[in-house]
Amino acid sequence: MLVSIKKIKGLGIFSDFSAPAELQKLKRYNVFYGDNGTGKTTLSNLFAALPEGTHADHPDLDYSLETSVGQLVPGQKCPTGIRVFNADYVQANIGRFDGPIRPILIVGQDNKQLADEVRTDETALAGREALIEAEKKAVAKVGKEKDTAFSAIAKTIGEATSGTTLRNFRKPDAEKAFAKLVTPQIHDERTLEKHRATLHQQQEDQIAGIAVPPIAAGPVEAPIALKDIIARYLGTAHALARRTAQSAAIARLTANPDIAGWVEAGLQLHRNHESETCEFCAQGLPADRISALAEHFSIEDQRLKSDIENAQAFGTRISHAIRSIELPAKSAFYGELRPEWIAKEAEFQVAQTALSEQMGAVQSLLSRKLTERTVSLDPTEVIEPSGFLAAIDAMSEIVRRHNAKSADFEREKAEARTAIETHYLSGIHGQIAALEAEIENKTRRIETLTNGSADSGDARSLDSIRALIAERKATISSAHAGSAELSKRIATFLGRTDLTFESIDEGYRVLRRGKAAKRLSEGEKTAIAFVYFIVHLNDNDFNIQDGIVVIDDPISSLDSSSIYQAFSFLKNAVKNAKQVIILTHNFDFLKLLLNWLSRINNKSHYMLICSEANGARQSKIAPLDTLLEKHPTEYHYLFKTLYQYRSDGTIQSCYHIPNVARKVLETFLEFHVPANGNTYDQLSKTNFDEDKKTAIYKFTNDNSHITGKGFDPAIVAETQKNVAYLLEMIEAVAPLHFNGLKSISE
Repeated sequence: MLVSIKKIKGLGIFSDFSAPAELQKLKRYNVFYGDNGTGKTTLSNLFAALPEGTHADHPDLDYSLETSVGQLVPGQKCPTGIRVFNADYVQANIGRFDGPIRPILIVGQDNKQLADEVRTDETALAGREALIEAEKKAVAKVGKEKDTAFSAIAKTIGEATSGTTLRNFRKPDAEKAFAKLVTPQIHDERTLEKHRATLHQQQEDQIAGIAVPPIAAGPVEAPIALKDIIARYLGTAHALARRTAQSAAIARLTANPDIAGWVEAGLQLHRNHESETCEFCAQGLPADRISALAEHFSIEDQRLKSDIENAQAFGTRISHAIRSIELPAKSAFYGELRPEWIAKEAEFQVAQTALSEQMGAVQSLLSRKLTERTVSLDPTEVIEPSGFLAAIDAMSEIVRRHNAKSADFEREKAEARTAIETHYLSGIHGQIAALEAEIENKTRRIETLTNGSADSGDARSLDSIRALIAERKATISSAHAGSAELSKRIATFLGRTDLTFESIDEGYRVLRRGKAAKRLSEGEKTAIAFVYFIVHLNDNDFNIQDGIVVIDDPISSLDSSSIYQAFSFLKNAVKNAKQVIILTHNFDFLKLLLNWLSRINNKSHYMLICSEANGARQSKIAPLDTLLEKHPTEYHYLFKTLYQYRSDGTIQSCYHIPNVARKVLETFLEFHVPANGNTYDQLSKTNFDEDKKTAIYKFTNDNSHITGKGFDPAIVAETQKNVAYLLEMIEAVAPLHFNGLKSISE
């Protein structure tokens, strides 16, 4: 038995309710009164969730209820059976009224054992179905984690490959690529950046190879390799340096090579011009001097000189070839090759300079030999082209790689894309593998629970359990008795016999004069639902003497005459219940309940009050207003509502006030002007300010009916003003009446 509701949090309009210390405890009979929208159905759904300890629509629900056997909080199943009548009950058992209605199991004493077996199997079935549902939810959750992982990695891969002409990379692409992943591979950042750069590049042109211009040792010889041509040049230079020309040397010329060179050139000029005088001093040239110079510059000496000059020309060609090598600009290369090219280009320039300097040293040796032809020199100069040639080879390799990439550019981009995909997919390989293993395990668990397993203690499948339950129910069920009971009750409730229940394989079907009932009125639907619930209280699954019965607004859509039938049915149906909780918004029905319970001590009366707090509507449970208990009509309560109304500036807080004001106005005028006619005519006969009367009528008439328009912010000010006018009119026209109501309201 429920003793008290301590707190409710996270349940719709009951977002943060804590019971005040003075709130009366729950008794055997409990009545909750509240307007539509104050949380009656929400509260009934809480009671309906107690047997399982969870609320499917509110997973974060927090509550605390005191029971006769201890505290009840989320996750704990209520030990007492609870049967709740509300919209969810109607939907679960009756549906749309035009289909089969669930059968009610009525069990005879002789079949009690079978009924117990049915109950045991149904418990086992529900348990396994709950486990299967839990595993399915777990699979869905893990599947969602897997989808999230693939979506996230697909976004990462898409961003890494953005700006390319490739398709957008999405979750299905990531899943397909992952399925093809054989060997996970994580790249270092440098490699990854290289692949990213490839995807963002445009195809570059081919670059011409790097080569030394062809060099031949002589005019009729074919060009040979630079290394060989340098070796030949160096060998020739060394040989010429050691070679001497035999001659009658003139000591001064031998000692002064610069003078010797000048004299030799002048001698040749004199011969060419056949001069007999010195072109420098204009003196005659002695014959013996000419003869001595000829001896000094002999034929052998001239041959040596010619060889040296030829070697120098050869060296000049080689040096020019070394310096004339053309290198491609760094901008011609792909971005990832440029840093390497710049480094190798610098190495090449150093090697080129070193080689040129070595060539210059040998050329200097030959220049010295040219003036010292009668002396054998011991040359030490060397030329080592290996560093220069290695630099050319290194740069040529970069050019080769550049050209190879350009030649197969699309393949390079495809490989770069695959490498990036592999890198990022490899990063989640372990996570996905674990999730897939978990899904596989849970799927096998679902199969075991569905098909049964000897290891689990029950080898029966769910289908076989369901079939056995149906078979046993068919044996013990008296569906015809159930349909007969329903037909009898609905005839009593409605006062006519045109509606009956027919038993079919799936349950019951509602008939009208022997044919399937169509176009049931809302009142007939309410009557059918409530009668079904009353009969259902006596089925095999619920022990009413130990159970709690909760009924939410059983008279919705019923006319006034049917309200008394509903009350009568309810009163008789719950008389043996351990505890009864009734919720209603209908004042007439409330008065019937209060009158019935007035002679019963074990009762509690409550009221659901909704207010605006922190920008949201919140309900609370409070003691029933004494006006509703002490007075035979709701007029006193509605007057109090208007009298105590104060606007907080929001539309929501005043939205219901026009309806309340209309009811108060109509009720007052019925007493004040008891004549035939409508509200407008009655108001016209009332002696009060004409402008204010017009405002009151327009306010209560326009704002208490559906208009199809949007919310009008002006209603806030209009409500405060016109409520004041209405109270002022009642006080002016009937001061004694007003003061009496005022006294009660205060």
